[in-house]
Amino acid sequence: MPEQTPHWYGPALPGPKAETVAERLKQQWGLEFHVQQIRAVSAGLPGHVAYEALKQFPEGYSLIVMIQADGDGRPRNIVLTANGAPSAAMAATMAQGLDLSLDGHASDERKSWVQHQFAEYERSAQVSSTVPRRTDGEVTTSLSVVPDRTTLQLSGSLPS
Repeated sequence: MPEQTPHWYGPALPGPKAETVAERLKQQWGLEFHVQQIRAVSAGLPGHVAYEALKQFPEGYSLIVMIQADGDGRPRNIVLTANGAPSAAMAATMAQGLDLSLDGHASDERKSWVQHQFAEYERSAQVSSTVPRRTDGEVTTSLSVVPDRTTLQLSGSLPS
């Protein structure tokens, strides 16, 4: 059976190139990104550039930012992972990271959705097996809030 050529599922995120997103996040939080060229893996992801950074916040949580960019520098996935107990400060950081990643064009509704997911976690105090997602235009946002790790992921929306 011939090997499949790796390819991206779905379009790149709209807005600025990955390098610009990384620069905005760096300016906001003082992140130092490590940039690495990743070669294509058979039947996996195509070759891409990975940006990674880690920041410890005084509020008691750490933030890991990972950006995968295609050969043209367009962001394909942006993932913000906060390690620590969910809090109002963490929710604000995630909403701000969302807005910065979308070139300052995250709608108030989308940012409120992030805050709502934190509030739902606090109300239910249960870990759900489903990850809430919302698709607005060209961007799909998913957010998983659990006791010690919260993950926000942005990716291009697949056509319906």
